[in-house]
Amino acid sequence: MHPLAYKHLKKIMVDKIIVGSDETCDYYPCHFTGQDCTWCFCPFYTCCDGQSGGEWVKTKEGGRIWGCSDCYWLHKSKVATALMGEFKNYGIETVDDIEKKDDVKKIFAILKKKFPPNKRNGSMQNANKKS
Repeated sequence: MHPLAYKHLKKIMVDKIIVGSDETCDYYPCHFTGQDCTWCFCPFYTCCDGQSGGEWVKTKEGGRIWGCSDCYWLHKSKVATALMGEFKNYGIETVDDIEKKDDVKKIFAILKKKFPPNKRNGSMQNANKKS
């Protein structure tokens, strides 16, 4: 995991708070206005799931890297909040847990089922519905 990702995720996992939109960030909005910035560094990276809006992009060196700039899925408030809840349910309390637990893949599947990504318009079914 990249050191910046580790640092950000560590803070989130320690504080256990939903950040919401962080308009003080130099990169805001990196996905869309009003995005939830809690999972700025995605704990599912690299999901390699095109339904999320992510895709393989070619690097300058000719290699490939998973690009997430068109992923809106995890940055919807309901998804960000649900992920925090699922981490708690599965006993994932630290960044190291994220890296070690196979349960993270299960959580990804659970959230995709509950909040199916809709790549066409960058939104998600059920994401803005009241529970």
